Parts: sequence; C-alpha cells; structure tokens
Amino acid sequence: MRARVIQAAGFEAKFRQEIDPWNYTRSPFEAHKRGILLRAAGDRNYGRGFELACAIGETTKRLAPRCLRLTAQDASPTALREAKRRIGSNDRVLLAAGVLPADMPSGPFDLIVASEILYYLHPNDLRRLLGQMLRATARGGRIVSLHHLRNFDDAAILPRLAQKAARDHFRRHMRLVYRHDEFRFQCVAFAKAG
Repeated sequence: MRARVIQAAGFEAKFRQEIDPWNYTRSPFEAHKRGILLRAAGDRNYGRGFELACAIGETTKRLAPRCLRLTAQDASPTALREAKRRIGSNDRVLLAAGVLPADMPSGPFDLIVASEILYYLHPNDLRRLLGQMLRATARGGRIVSLHHLRNFDDAAILPRLAQKAARDHFRRHMRLVYRHDEFRFQCVAFAKAG
C-alpha cells in the first residue's frame, strides 16, 4: 500500500480546489484517450450503460448518445454538480453518487466503462469490483477498461498491475474485442457471450 493513497474525500477536495484538476476539457492527451475509449466501445448503440467515476462528465457527454439510458457515477458531489451543469437536462443520463465497490449497481448493463479508476482501489476492493462488473454485464454486453500504466504517488495499486488484473479477469470470462497500447496507457474491451 502506498503512503498517499487518495480516497473519496481526497477526490472531493481536488474537485473543490479545481473543478477540472486533470484538465479533461482542454488537454489534447485527454481528448486522445477519450477517442480511444469511444472506439473501444464500438459503433453500436446500447440500451443501458454505466460509467464508473464519471468526474465532471466529459466522457459522459460522449457516451450518452450511444445509450438509451446511461448511469454515470462518482464519489464527489462537486464533480457530479459540474457534470450536471455540463450535460444539462438530458433525461437519458442519470448522475449518481457512489463509492466503489460498495455502491456498484447490479445492472444488467450493456456497456460498462471504467477509465482511470481501478488503481485507486485497494487489492481486495479491486477484486470485488471486477467480479461485480462482470456480473453486472448483460449477455452480449461490453466492458471497456482504460488506465494509465505509469506509476504515480496517490494510487493504491501500481497502475499497470490494476489494468493487468482487469484484463486478466475479464479475459477468463469474456472475449477480447479491442486492445490499444501506448506508452502511457492501455485500453481494452471485452464482449460477453450473448
């Protein structure tokens, strides 16, 4: 375990201090990652989608047109208020407060997106969440996991190990349908048999 692991209260403090602490809205790198994530989601439309750790809703805005109903969850009330402001009145999007893995909804979901969140969970919580994600995926559904691979101080697990844990877990139960590797991050998508 690392000394400065960030938890829900730490994320709330970050968003209160700076509403876009990772520069989701203006960073070309963040836009590039979002594009990769959307490609990994595929070109089909989904009935029910779930986005873990939606932050201020930049990815949520792009996932919403692909889902009849999208639930986007975050632990930070400040981030959720900003996501609501940015998304506006879209009755297809439900913004929900929750801390993972305790508040992971049971689904079923046709699309689940986990981006830049898994390495903040302690190993037992990560294993629990991966099992929950698999059970919450509908038959024929897809899971997308996009995470940094480089180390940083406030992660509970080395990022490359968290992404590997997700990749290995889903590979045992689902079919790999997309993989994109770069020096800084990896994105994978898995499809559940229909």
